[in-house]
Amino acid sequence: MAQALSPDGTPVTVEGVTLSTPGLTGEVEVLPAGAPGLRMREGAADAFVAAIASAGFMEQLTIEISRPAEVASVAGLRGGGGPEITVSVPDPGRYFAQVLLYTAEDGTQSWHLPREPQGEPGRTVRATTSLTYTIPRAVQPAEAGGGPVHRGLIWAVGRKLLKVLAFPLLERGTAVVAERLATRWEAEHRPYLLRTFGPDDYTHTEGRGLDAEDWARFAQGPALLFLHGTFSRSDLAFRDLPPHRFEELYELYQGRVFAFDHPTLSADPAANAHELVARIPADRKLQLDVIAHSRGGLVGRELAQHVQGPSVRRLVMVGTPNAGTVLADSKHWGALIDRMTNLLQFVPDNPVTDTLDAVLTVLKHLALGAVRGLDGLAAMDPAGAYLRERLNRPLPPDAGAPEVLYAITSDYDPPANSPLARVSRNGLTDLVFGRDGNDLVVPTHGVYRLDGVPGFPVPDPLLLQSHAGVDHTTYFTDPAVGERLTAWLR
Repeated sequence: MAQALSPDGTPVTVEGVTLSTPGLTGEVEVLPAGAPGLRMREGAADAFVAAIASAGFMEQLTIEISRPAEVASVAGLRGGGGPEITVSVPDPGRYFAQVLLYTAEDGTQSWHLPREPQGEPGRTVRATTSLTYTIPRAVQPAEAGGGPVHRGLIWAVGRKLLKVLAFPLLERGTAVVAERLATRWEAEHRPYLLRTFGPDDYTHTEGRGLDAEDWARFAQGPALLFLHGTFSRSDLAFRDLPPHRFEELYELYQGRVFAFDHPTLSADPAANAHELVARIPADRKLQLDVIAHSRGGLVGRELAQHVQGPSVRRLVMVGTPNAGTVLADSKHWGALIDRMTNLLQFVPDNPVTDTLDAVLTVLKHLALGAVRGLDGLAAMDPAGAYLRERLNRPLPPDAGAPEVLYAITSDYDPPANSPLARVSRNGLTDLVFGRDGNDLVVPTHGVYRLDGVPGFPVPDPLLLQSHAGVDHTTYFTDPAVGERLTAWLR
């Protein structure tokens, strides 16, 4: 049964959950996992439910605050009356860790960790029987018409929805090693694979592994290699490339087209490139053109500059963080997973289950305070050793580089007053990138501008202006991108 909140900050306890909501009125109800009608009430998409289950999370409970309203002035206000409310929920036990997903009234989402530290079993024993979260108090206006046509993850318009999830710290009786979480997950869900990539299977989850006949064909002329980015796979990264455009490229290379699936969280681009070369038969000398999305461009540059193997003739970098992205700084990993979650929530046709599963793996690292083990993410840190000391270190002009570099980048502005704009911007200033243009994940100019690095700055990049509406996940939906790909590679 719903219970009224106390806008003066007096704690309210419902079904073992305690809320202190200074300055906020409304009614709260606590729904256990599996409660009748829960899926309907919270508007959870099947893909969201599948993703959290695949990532090893269990639903603990859902807190629904209906009819929320902020109160300007309340006599005897407790808790300071700040812009936040606190929620204390039952601890899932020392062999579990816990997180909270907050969905605001307008559908925007953010992940939250408890104030209390959580660790591996045997290392940290929590002294409390509850965990406390701090959640924004602000009531966000829902979009006119009751929300978007596309529903991404959870859509409970006009209400605050707090979903509490837990994941085990034991697997088959053995303690989880936090720093190995991403490595283990990627070994199962993002294994290395050089795969077929043709008109009939480029959108399929699993392509066929390459055989001797494939390698013999690839050696007969320039071949086209596709490299995906962070959290992704080849089919996810390039699925939006229109069939007619992909067929055009496939015919241009007479079928000599393939893709490289690889882990992007636990292994850095150098390790990815070395693994790619190790999987090419030693007796096959390849000449490659490369289309790379996001972090895949760093793998492409490794192939061209540092790894002895196939020669890279042309490299097309689409949204590649050549100068890094501040979201890859470990201090901003929380902002990164929030941005990726909101892109899944608001951008139609994003592959929810597969991408969210990877995002949740990073969330586990954050929940356990494990910064190590995410070398693939850290490699994109602008101030990190990988870019500064390896890939972007000053080199002589004749140092190894592709014969031709191409770049595609975007300066994306979410629609004014949209939920996506609210969670990414403060007026005209991006909450992470400041006033620098970006595609929500990668700085616009960092794709093609570098100092003292062979091949940079990339001449004549394709710069998609804000009116094009292209964010980091939607480059290949824009016709100009497909047109430029075929023009450059013809």
